[in-house]
Amino acid sequence: MRYLICCGLILFSGWPFYLVEAREVADKPNVLLIFIDDLGKTDIGVEGSSFYETPRIDALGNSGARFTQFYSAHPVCSPTRAALMTGKMPQRIGITDWIRPESDVALPQTEVTIGQAFQEAGYHTAYLGKWHLGHKPYQHPSARGFDWTKGVNHGGQPSSYYFPYKNPQKPQGPNNVPDFEDRQPEDYLTDVLTSSAIEHLQQRDRTRPFFLCLAHYAVHTPIQPPKNLVAKYQSKRAEEKNPKSSGERIQEGSAISRSRQDDPEYAAMVENLDTQVGRLLDELKTQGILEQTIVVLTSDNGGLCTLNGKSPGPTCNLPLRAGKGWTYEGGIRIPTYISWPGKISPQVLDLPAYTCDLYPTLLSLCQIPPRPTQHVDGISLAGLLTKSSSLPESERTLVWYYPHTHGSGHKPSAAIRQGPWKLIHFLETDQVELYHLDNDPSENHNLASKQPEQALQLQKELQRIIESSK
Repeated sequence: MRYLICCGLILFSGWPFYLVEAREVADKPNVLLIFIDDLGKTDIGVEGSSFYETPRIDALGNSGARFTQFYSAHPVCSPTRAALMTGKMPQRIGITDWIRPESDVALPQTEVTIGQAFQEAGYHTAYLGKWHLGHKPYQHPSARGFDWTKGVNHGGQPSSYYFPYKNPQKPQGPNNVPDFEDRQPEDYLTDVLTSSAIEHLQQRDRTRPFFLCLAHYAVHTPIQPPKNLVAKYQSKRAEEKNPKSSGERIQEGSAISRSRQDDPEYAAMVENLDTQVGRLLDELKTQGILEQTIVVLTSDNGGLCTLNGKSPGPTCNLPLRAGKGWTYEGGIRIPTYISWPGKISPQVLDLPAYTCDLYPTLLSLCQIPPRPTQHVDGISLAGLLTKSSSLPESERTLVWYYPHTHGSGHKPSAAIRQGPWKLIHFLETDQVELYHLDNDPSENHNLASKQPEQALQLQKELQRIIESSK
């Protein structure tokens, strides 16, 4: 009898601590991370677009922190996605280009993903949509820290945005999107992913906070819009003051860029995406958890406006130069918003930040211990967002390394930004270009010959960082 009483005392003496720990986890904020594919900085109304209509994303950007100089970690998809998951520069983990379907390149198994970090902190973690960080079962997000996944294919784009989201000629094709065989012919992929996210939120375990990453395939190619919106933008283009200017093109090396936003099909995809973002936010409000949820919206690289060949990409990033695939501003400066009603006040942040910062920032906002040996290239912006502290006054250095060619016309390059200065080193020709971004955000005036000492200092620092991070 004494033994039973002692056991009972021991058991129940630990019970209050368990309850406190469970309550502490339950009291933590939720995280909704909306990761868009190929969305350019100026594809959003609040960023200056007058052709695309994005009222819900505009409202999200105005409700919290809107970054004017937020960068993707790389000018193409897989490397930036690796940076989001790890908090590290892509070259540090050996991913410097988009991952081909047949490639063995993948997110290293030794990395603790942001999903794992939240999972270990007691969060329910979920991932929907594009992954593009490895195609083998042990490389799937379900094996990398996410409790629930859906709609994750093995490639870098969907076979189709239209049901059944597969290529009938390639039943095992890497771009085929799984898990939605029960949908209807009229169901558009971006809508379906959003509906799945909403259904998951409705069925979730409400005793635990959630970390949900919705990685849309939109607005990546193929440019296949929801058909009900195209006529609207065809009419809008026709009403422009100078429709003939839509034929103008900008030469960018061997490639050409679109000179203005005027593609009705792409515009329809952008508006549809905006509507789906609104549906998600409405669901948070319906459930009464909007004020308990940190919402992040970001992109993996700049908009696709520059291509080799006779036709440009579907969007225009002006006044930023070039687009996806390039280390010019149009390829790496992206729209990024962080909202948390009541905690992050509406503000415009005019300081350089980038993808690697999201990992430590979200940990800090959720009061989860940092992992400094993991997110080594990111810094927490939490204090800045909540106005509880400020960042160091020293000028931050950001680096991009893309030693490959790309269909956008890009030739192998590396780039560095330090304060207002940015240097691009084209690796094959050993050509350098130097820009003062405060005075020349469009990168029209190469100052390398006028400021040789500044160019040399940045080139040496760029080489040092790249060599130390390989």
